[in-house]
Amino acid sequence: MKYLITESQLNLISELERHWMDFEYEDLYNKFKHIIVPYIVDEIESYSEDSNRIVLYDSAGNPMMMFSIFSDGKTGDLYYSHKYDGFFEEMLPHPVWMTNGKYFISDAFESMLPDYKVFDVRSGRIV
Repeated sequence: MKYLITESQLNLISELERHWMDFEYEDLYNKFKHIIVPYIVDEIESYSEDSNRIVLYDSAGNPMMMFSIFSDGKTGDLYYSHKYDGFFEEMLPHPVWMTNGKYFISDAFESMLPDYKVFDVRSGRIV
């Protein structure tokens, strides 16, 4: 079964939303956003793109993020290197990264490539 929805309805259901348990940590996101997002953006040196994905690399050529593009060509899921998890969990007070990491990553990606919309963010090994 297929459903027809308007673009505004799609925007409402496609935004990366906070889980109900994370609402109380949103103020921590606002406190650290101006530091973490620019740091992540500065780590990215280059990217490669094809019809299905965009891969962002650091200065050593290691993949740091991969955006898997959906069939509409403008939205997708974002995967980031688990290197960030270890680094930021040690650097930031608990639970800043655990509750807000995907929002930092999403905002960094969307600031570099504003034509794309992130549906979901996940940590993993990127090859």
